[in-house]
Amino acid sequence: MDTLPRTPTGAPVANCADDGVCTVLACDICLEEVPYDSAGLADVQDYVHHFCGLDCLDQWQRQAAQGGRQEGDRLK
Repeated sequence: MDTLPRTPTGAPVANCADDGVCTVLACDICLEEVPYDSAGLADVQDYVHHFCGLDCLDQWQRQAAQGGRQEGDRLK
């Protein structure tokens, strides 16, 4: 049986190749736009992973654990 992979909350994960418009965002957009106080939500983590990539998800999670980006921090 052919089934789509599911997120921890049970939502189906679409294959990016099927979308035809799946564009990975620049990491700095996710770091600026996605609130760090939502780091514990699986859907938000899925969003950052899907639209910004695994490396950005790791950086976003580290910054969330530190309480967000501090003044003077530089994006990598």
